Amino acid sequence: MFDPLGMVDLFRTQPGETAYSKLNPLTKFALFASFVILPLLSTSLLIQVYSLLAQLPLIALSKSQSRVKRSLRASLLFIVVLIVLNYLTTRSLEFSLAMVLRLVSMIIASAIFMTGTSPAEIGDLLTKLRVPLQITFSFVIALRFIPVLADDVVMIITSQVSRGYELQKGGFVEKVRRLVPVLIPMIIIAIRRGHQLAEALETKAFGAAERRTSYVVYEYGRSDWILMTYAVGIVVIGLVLVTLPPTFLLLPFLI
Repeated sequence: MFDPLGMVDLFRTQPGETAYSKLNPLTKFALFASFVILPLLSTSLLIQVYSLLAQLPLIALSKSQSRVKRSLRASLLFIVVLIVLNYLTTRSLEFSLAMVLRLVSMIIASAIFMTGTSPAEIGDLLTKLRVPLQITFSFVIALRFIPVLADDVVMIITSQVSRGYELQKGGFVEKVRRLVPVLIPMIIIAIRRGHQLAEALETKAFGAAERRTSYVVYEYGRSDWILMTYAVGIVVIGLVLVTLPPTFLLLPFLI
């Protein structure tokens, strides 16, 4: 059930031919931001459930069901720890469930955004938001390299195991010590990739011109306006729900 490497899927972009992937990057970012802000408006269980339900149309629109499932499965340990710690400190099941649903809502929002958005679109979006080029480029490269490094780790582990190396043998300290043959090749590969990237940037005169141009033009269509209105509308409704009196309970049987 627990899949730690599935956490890497949150950083792995897989844009496909879906209605969501064809949206303007600004629209996709607005939807993502709205579902990050919405769970933070209140600790109310009502807000958290509302945030989850509001994302269901986007999951269908982006066809990201498998990505969402794997991301949640990878976060299972954190979810269990979060609900246990919150219940032990507050003795409130409702509050504990609300905090867990807040985390789940943000994970789903990230999975949806990364499923239908390419790194190039993210870079163009940050450029439009007046983010400095060096910061934009560093962020996009990090976004690309996290899944690549994760794949390298899997390849190294598979190679070591195929040679008869036992990573799971011994106690905790012994297992940590046995990770050295995995970490050293990973560090060497990362350094080599960094050198290759630096050479590629130098040959293409990266940073020579202060003002850059782009041949990609993002247009705003009817779907963008509809979903932008949807993003604003769910936040407005969330603000209205926050103003409801404390006696308004979504699940009265929890008391």
